Amino acid sequence: MLRIREGSALAGAGAIAFSVFAAPVSVVSLVVQSAPGGTYSDSDVANYISIGFLPTVIVTGYLALAGVLGLICLLAYLREVIGAEPGRNVAASVFWAAGLAAAASIAVGWGLLTGIAVAAAEGGSAASVSHAVIYVLSDTSKNVLFGSGGILFGFALIALMPASRGLVPNWLRWLTLIVGVLALASPALFPAFAIPVWGVVIGVWLIAAGRASRSATVMTQRSA
Repeated sequence: MLRIREGSALAGAGAIAFSVFAAPVSVVSLVVQSAPGGTYSDSDVANYISIGFLPTVIVTGYLALAGVLGLICLLAYLREVIGAEPGRNVAASVFWAAGLAAAASIAVGWGLLTGIAVAAAEGGSAASVSHAVIYVLSDTSKNVLFGSGGILFGFALIALMPASRGLVPNWLRWLTLIVGVLALASPALFPAFAIPVWGVVIGVWLIAAGRASRSATVMTQRSA
């Protein structure tokens, strides 16, 4: 079973924050789901670059980056736990590298996606381009978020499954593998819904396991 270390609560909270704010499909992403992508819609493009929608886009960008920071907290914690096991330094490094690359891709994806609306507002009519060009930029940005970010995150989860053997419950390891495989198809949109589900599950588990470990430590000290 996982040797709970200091920081498990932070890692758990980070996982939940990632799921809510930054995952390819998250509460925040649903707020800006009108960002152009998929089937072309001229009205979607016009609404997304309208000045009235700009404050929402800016807040979304900050929340998304906070969620990415939460993901990094989770990755760092799990790397420390896995790396502490004999013979698992390479597995920990592979998981960490793939996860960090995913976090970077997700951050860049959000930056590009929100930057479209910011650029339209700052440039005004002097920087106006056709709605078709804005659509291409937006759809490309979404591909960085769902494609590079989602797929790399899938690789990280697949690597985590064998690396965490004996450290986390088997049900959570298998859930990790299943979500990792689904994440590889994130560009198709629907499979990406599994990513925030995994984040909430492991986040709640880490917080609960940390509390249980602290309670057990206190009971042991009192009985000594």
